[in-house]
Amino acid sequence: MRFSIARQNLEKAIQRVLAVVSPKTTLPILANFLLEADEKSRTISITATDLDMTVTTKMEADVEKGGGITLPAKRFSEIVRALGEASVTISVDGEEVSIKSGKGRFKIVGIPTEEFPKLPESDLTAAFDVDAELFVRMVDKVSFCICKDETRPSLNGAYWEFTAKAMGMTATDGHRLSTFKVTGDFAKLEGKDIIVPPKALAHATRIIGAEAGETVKVAVQENHVVFFVGDTIINSRLLEGPFPNYSQVIPKDNEKNLLVGREELASAVRRVAVLSDVLTHQVKLGLMKTKVELVVSTPDVGEAKEEIAATYDAEKMEVGYNANYLLDVLKHLDGDNVRFVLGSPVGAAVVSTAEPVEGEEHLCLLMPLRLST
Repeated sequence: MRFSIARQNLEKAIQRVLAVVSPKTTLPILANFLLEADEKSRTISITATDLDMTVTTKMEADVEKGGGITLPAKRFSEIVRALGEASVTISVDGEEVSIKSGKGRFKIVGIPTEEFPKLPESDLTAAFDVDAELFVRMVDKVSFCICKDETRPSLNGAYWEFTAKAMGMTATDGHRLSTFKVTGDFAKLEGKDIIVPPKALAHATRIIGAEAGETVKVAVQENHVVFFVGDTIINSRLLEGPFPNYSQVIPKDNEKNLLVGREELASAVRRVAVLSDVLTHQVKLGLMKTKVELVVSTPDVGEAKEEIAATYDAEKMEVGYNANYLLDVLKHLDGDNVRFVLGSPVGAAVVSTAEPVEGEEHLCLLMPLRLST
């Protein structure tokens, strides 16, 4: 194998797949890239896998002789990043890989391609199109709620669902929930509900942002989901379900409405939370007709109190929240104002923007902390 390529293009290809390489693995081959060159198409491809997710990207190159080898990913990427602006020529003789750029000469030892895991199938013909900007927005709105507790595997990803007239994504960790839906014609996708791991979502959105394309192609294949983004293919194993029936936990009879400035509330929470308990991070909200009183009182630490203007349409009530969870919800909502729809001090609050976007529905569920008497 022998080819030449602009250093910037090679580094760009490496960065598309590097995040998949596991820094700690019991299988040495998983610490390697699969590097292949195709003389006919005059392209090179770089592949990385952790067995759950496989990413392959292609790049045009001046290929003199095709072939393949696997290279230590971290070391190879460090060499390429440190090179000058001259083009890079890579040639392979057995397991020895020579890297030339300008006056620089490097040699590293690779592993034969036969030892690299078999690549999963990626069928582009079965793919459907999703608006790239919408996909990134949808992932951003819910991924912060994905559960990190591995004893609850069905909650360790985002639930992506389709009905005839809507597409949505939902995530929850038991303390908070976020669900985002957009209306449209999704009749052909109805029933293709899947649970996507966060690593695949994060990688897909990062590549989409870098490629700046208008659409991303997605294919659901048995227990895998495949994202086709430009010249990059992201193939990820799906999580096994079923995902809980989240609509059952969204309160339908909450009648108390609180309208408050999103950034004003977030700023006040950040300030008083400095003195909150390191375990619970509890902030008490005193809800009144024209204001919200935020109080933190932590033994052996101190007290903090602040008031902000608000509109509340029910009798006075006190409710406690984990400051970090509350700030996460406020951060991912749009608009200048947010609406809390509450029931009792021990019931979940439904939080949404007061200025919804037409055709979109985004709401968050926030569980309270029990206040000490």
